[in-house]
Amino acid sequence: MPDDWPDKSGQFLVTERTVLLRGSARHDLATLAVTAFGDVPVAEVRDGSGAIVGALIGTPIDIDSGTLPGTLTIDTTIDRANVDDWVERHIYRLAGSFLLVLDAAGCRRIYLDADGSRSLVYDPSAKVAGATAMALLDKAEYWRRLQTRLHRRLEVDQTGWFPAGLTAHAGISRLLCNHYLDLDTWEQHRHWPVAPIAETTNASAAFDDMLGRIRQMVSVLRIQGPVKVALTAGMDSRFVLSGLRTIAGNLDFVTVAAPRAGLDVASAQALSRKFALRHDVLPYRRASPAQAQGWQIRAGHCVTGANMTMHPSVEPLAGQCFLGGLGGEVGRGFLWLGATQATMVDARSIVARLKLPPEPEVVAAVARWLEPIAHLETLLKLDLAYLELRMGSWAFADAYANPVQKELHPMISRANFCAMLSVPPELRRNGAVFQDAIARAWPEILELPINRYGNWRDTAKRVTDAVSSPSRVARKLRQIVQVRRRAI
Repeated sequence: MPDDWPDKSGQFLVTERTVLLRGSARHDLATLAVTAFGDVPVAEVRDGSGAIVGALIGTPIDIDSGTLPGTLTIDTTIDRANVDDWVERHIYRLAGSFLLVLDAAGCRRIYLDADGSRSLVYDPSAKVAGATAMALLDKAEYWRRLQTRLHRRLEVDQTGWFPAGLTAHAGISRLLCNHYLDLDTWEQHRHWPVAPIAETTNASAAFDDMLGRIRQMVSVLRIQGPVKVALTAGMDSRFVLSGLRTIAGNLDFVTVAAPRAGLDVASAQALSRKFALRHDVLPYRRASPAQAQGWQIRAGHCVTGANMTMHPSVEPLAGQCFLGGLGGEVGRGFLWLGATQATMVDARSIVARLKLPPEPEVVAAVARWLEPIAHLETLLKLDLAYLELRMGSWAFADAYANPVQKELHPMISRANFCAMLSVPPELRRNGAVFQDAIARAWPEILELPINRYGNWRDTAKRVTDAVSSPSRVARKLRQIVQVRRRAI
């Protein structure tokens, strides 16, 4: 058991009001209390009568009113018979990164944002929920309940993670996005989607609307303070940039010069020179063993990877808003891998597509996740697997590991995901719908290739990547082989 133990800055707990906890701030609801440690933004939610009905933890952005509400007032009252519809209509219209603690009309629930970017774990036996296992457990209990065998089998020390509600600690579960946690039964239930996503007849308009929402969101954030936008060689970074065309000259762009990020740095610098963008390259700073250990504890030992080793590199962004480009791969069928609507999928084939080993605990958890959506079409099941079992469980398990940084991803919102999922599969499969939207919004930025140097360095990079990361290649090959076997 390591001697060092990080402080709880950036963490929070949700408990009964009768539980007394010492924290930097306590926010009382009708029967529940949110205890926040350090600088955790908590906004009241009030209904039409003025009563406090919940709390939003994180950074909700109301692009309709152009504000970051310190208090969100909703004109209507909650109807207990239709709580999910009320939340969908009034909460999921928000952009940003947040979760809702609802305590009204006899309902005590927690809802995540559209991709769970402010993640939550919970211990049903102790009747407590919070940011991570570190917030829920004391130091001795944290180490005692750590599931080292499963951690090792899932290769979490490399690029693995805990999907489908599993965590690194026995007895602690993760709330999945598109599910709410009932704080009376301590069970989670799916609330979205309740039906297939209707296909749009105008994919161009759907993606143009996405770009408009991205621009509105960033414009709201700029009013509040400095905004830094990630700039890389990738498709989603270019897509976000195209939406920011009219305000790009007033924004600051950043790229971390991490190992194997030479293409990102070169592409970002070329874009910045050609289009007069304010751009900084942040020098790579590798975390010390103590820093990496503290980061991993603040992430509940659920992920590691590059963010753990490189997080000191983003310290210059402390106190500022940093915008990333996560979320767009759902619009390109990230987990489809040759699937069609006629392809049969089960828990084992989904685990294979996630490139995770078929551990019994994992297969069983994915099977439980799959059961309520058995009636949906195959490609939507795989899209939900990407959102809930990959992104929500992997990309945001470290949401509280670096508390000095406020990180948001403007592609993540219910409206944007609905737009992407509404596009017919034949238009999504090769990602052309993204490139077409960029061409309409800012065609000149496509003069520089996406995810390529555009010269001999592309071949050299492929060779270097394969040699420097054989485990990544092995995981990809395992995914292809297992998926094909399941198909046969």
